[in-house]
This record gives sequence, C-alpha cells and structure tokens, in this order.
Amino acid sequence: MKIAPRQVKDFLARPPATIHAALFHGSDQGMISERAKELARHYSDNLDDVFSVSRISGDMLTGETGLIADAAAAIPAFGGPRLVLVKGRGTELLEGCKYALEGNLDGSMIIVEASDTTTKHAIVKLFETHKAAASIGCYAARGGDIRSLATSIFSADKITFTRDALDLIVARLGNDRATSRGEIEKLALLAGPGGALTAADVAAALGDSGLLAIDDIADAIAAGHASRLRLALHKAWADEANAVMILRGCQSYFRQLGLAGHAMKQGQTAQNAVRALRPPVHFKLQGRLQAQLRRWTPDQAIAVVGRLQDIELDVKSGGIDETILTGQSLLGICLRAPR
Repeated sequence: MKIAPRQVKDFLARPPATIHAALFHGSDQGMISERAKELARHYSDNLDDVFSVSRISGDMLTGETGLIADAAAAIPAFGGPRLVLVKGRGTELLEGCKYALEGNLDGSMIIVEASDTTTKHAIVKLFETHKAAASIGCYAARGGDIRSLATSIFSADKITFTRDALDLIVARLGNDRATSRGEIEKLALLAGPGGALTAADVAAALGDSGLLAIDDIADAIAAGHASRLRLALHKAWADEANAVMILRGCQSYFRQLGLAGHAMKQGQTAQNAVRALRPPVHFKLQGRLQAQLRRWTPDQAIAVVGRLQDIELDVKSGGIDETILTGQSLLGICLRAPR
C-alpha cells in the first residue's frame, strides 16, 4: 500500500490492523526517523526494551537474509506485539524484507527506514504492492509544512506570534523536519507557555550570520561582482553551509527580486516594493536589493531562479564535487549579470 502525503497523518495516528510492515523512505532523514518513531510507539511504550523490540541494521543482513523474518517470529517475553526496527540504505535491505513479507507476520510489526532510495527503488515497490505493507515517502519539508509544524507547536503552548515571525521561521529553517522541529521547539521555550514571539525574537534566536553570508552570495551574483562572489562563497563554506542551502538562498533572493520588480511595474516605489516582500527582507539587505531593481527586470530575475533550480538538480544527482559545481555555475550567472 502506498500512503499518499495527505493520508500520512491519519495513518500514523491510526495504523490499520492489517498492516504489519511499513517502509519510510525519501530525502528527509529527520522526517524518516520522526515518522518511524511515531509509528513504533503504537506497538511499544519502550523502544529500548530488548525483550519485545529488535533492532537490525543493513550491515547485519549480509549473508543473513532470514534475520528480519526470524526477529518478527520471535515471541516477546512478556506478551504483546513483536516490533522489529530495521535501518539501512535500501538495496541491502531488499532480500531480507522480501523474505519476511513472504511469511506470517501476525502479532508483529516491521518498521523499515531506508535512507538511499527513490520512488522507483525495488524496496519501495515491494512495500507499495504488498497487501500487509505500507510505503511512506518522506521528502524535504516545504514552506507550508514548516508553517504548519510551527503553528502546531506554538498552539500547544498557547504562544502567540506575528505573521512576520512565522514568515521568518519558514524562510530561515532548512528542509530537514527533525532539525526544523528542534529549532521551533527552542523558540517555544524562549517564549514560554502563553508567551509571544515577534520577527525580532525569531531573528535573534535563529541567528543572522550564515543567512547573511548566503544573501551576500546572491547579491554579488546580482551585482556581477565576481571577486565579491568568491569571498562570499568562501565564507559560506567556512560557516558549513551546503550547496543546496546556498542555491535555495539564491533562489529566494532572485524570486524576491522578481516579485519586487513586478510590484514596481504596478506603480510602487523600490523601497515600498522591497518592504512589502514576504518573508521580510533583512534590514541590512533592503538597500542592496533596491539597488538591484535598477539592473534587473522581473523576467530576468525569474529566469535566474529557473537556472538555479537546474543547478540544484545537478548537485543532487552527484558525480561531481558540489562545491566545484556550485561555484562554477554561480560564477557563470554572475558574469552574465545585467550591467
């Protein structure tokens, strides 16, 4: 059974009794881990209980195809369901999972975390097509996912927040759900039950330096300033930014440049167009973005967003050092910037 994104919440809240195996796969490792644990807690109050919970890694399956099936068939010392937690890349788990699914899984639950698969992978197809199994994709959180997560956490503690604060959280946090949850929970602790959060609180708590370094990269590209681009990239790598983070930050910058350009075409001043952008532009960057509006047309800016998305896909495909690919690609855009 394939669980669609809109069905995941209900599935995790009320897993069907007919399902005895679940596969969590995709690009968001934090989400995979979080969802796997949420499902596992339906079958055991203590996931460290060795008498009812078995943990198997992909490496353990080398030459031991029947290991998952054997663990699922074991009778818990104190009754209750037998829970088997399997974690690996994907390919090395296939034969063991296939063998386990061929047997009788009554009274057991197998939960698999696969970190290196695609939707076309054989193990994904195995769980999608088996009547007693479920496949749940876990992919990078979108803005709406982060917004919903933050709203849920803040509402639980009756924390009020401004729209700008929520916009800033969405803009600042990355794509890993577990990391995002951790940062949002820190903000909730900062506000305290019944407290309040403003955009200034969020900016102070989440920090500016790494994000400003990425914005410096985008601004150098827009200005056509190659030497400044090299310096900004060097600082971003030193701050342990990754290629996807840099590319998405640049996409956001040029998307905002395009939106502000369209607003100016409708009669707004550059200052008002920039100030109206959501998520809000950092005050240190507003003047620079206004200056770029004199160089770039909206269509030119949006075309760069498309090019940056293509570069991101190239980076994710692997095969070449991401720092080299990112640096050379961004330099090419920089050298072609309008003068």
